[in-house]
Formats: sequence, C-alpha cells, structure tokens
Amino acid sequence: MLEALTTAALAAALSEEETDKRRRKMNETNEMYVSPILKSLIGKECMISHDQLDDERCTIKDVDADFIVLTVHGKKGDTTLIERIDGIEEIQLL
Repeated sequence: MLEALTTAALAAALSEEETDKRRRKMNETNEMYVSPILKSLIGKECMISHDQLDDERCTIKDVDADFIVLTVHGKKGDTTLIERIDGIEEIQLL
C-alpha cells in the first residue's frame, strides 16, 4: 500500500513539474512564455469570470506567464487587480 501511495505522489509531482516546465518555457530572447491569445487581449475591454470576480467588466492592462493585471470598472470606480491566470474561468470580449 505504501508503494502505491508513493507511486501516486510521484506521478502527481511529475505532472505538476511538466505543467510548470511548459508554462515557463523560454523563447529565443530568454523571456517567459506568455500565451499569444492573452497577450493579444492587452488594452481590450472584457468580462472575466475568475475565482475572485464574478463576471466583472474590466480592461486587461498586462499579462505574463503567471499573472494578469486588470482594471475592474465597478460601480464605485475603477480598481486595479493582479490575479493569477490559473484562476480564470472565462473571458468574454465586449
């Protein structure tokens, strides 16, 4: 049983390591890999569903391999947030 648990833990760690390697893949200029889809959304207004946000209208200010910078347009004014990309559920362009 201990061997099965060790094998499962090792498989989970390897899977996580592979995901991390793909995300941090370097290009020729030694910059971190950023999704071209997300990069193309910089400056655009959209609705984002996220762990912390429920369909909030916002503008994407910047994106890197792990984080997205958003200006959220709320009823009480604009707020700048830095959120993890992993938590994004959906993006709709306006």
